[in-house]
Amino acid sequence: MDLLISMLAFALMLAAPKIWARYIFYKHSIQRKDIPGTGGQLVTHLLRRLKLARVKLKRARYRSHYNSTAKSVCLTEQTMNTRSLTAVVRAAFEVGHAMQDAKDASLLRFREGVLRLARLGEQVGSGAFLSAPLIALVFPPFAMLLIFIAVVSMLTGAAVHLMLLPIEWKAGFLFAMPLLNEGSYIREEDKPAVRQLLIACAFSRLAYAMGNLLDGRHWLRVLGMKWRRKD
Repeated sequence: MDLLISMLAFALMLAAPKIWARYIFYKHSIQRKDIPGTGGQLVTHLLRRLKLARVKLKRARYRSHYNSTAKSVCLTEQTMNTRSLTAVVRAAFEVGHAMQDAKDASLLRFREGVLRLARLGEQVGSGAFLSAPLIALVFPPFAMLLIFIAVVSMLTGAAVHLMLLPIEWKAGFLFAMPLLNEGSYIREEDKPAVRQLLIACAFSRLAYAMGNLLDGRHWLRVLGMKWRRKD
């Protein structure tokens, strides 16, 4: 019984940050007529205003992000075409990464490098975890080794995102927040919600990395296996 409670508590600890981040994004995703443009339109405007001519706007498949190698702000369909507080804050957050890249390209190259390490850890961990049940039928001791490798590899991915947290925080509060304030893109009464959204943006990679440890769909996607998404 104590073991079950401990396992449930550990699972809740992993899932809670992702649930919180998704709730914050959902809470402020309502379309609003007082917001002058979509997330995609805001990115286009900011890139022109900041004279970041090399940076392009592209559509992201799964999650909005900035790609420092391709010099592109990548937004999901919802962020690209929605007039919501979540969309404009997320858009400004990714432009914040583009500003970081323009100011200190080595910092973003370091970020991309460790993110590749995190993705490699997820691939190794997912492959080891999904193959462990089959190996257990033939050689049980080796299956336990695979599970250990899977856990260590996946936790390495979460540790990488924890290490990158200061960069994410600066993208939000050192770059994105001043952009939104100076350009009068948000109302004064919305500033507490904007700060909340920027915190969720900064912590989202870490939160999703932790929560994805419990998500079998994520393991399949990491290994290149398609899964039909409804959201």
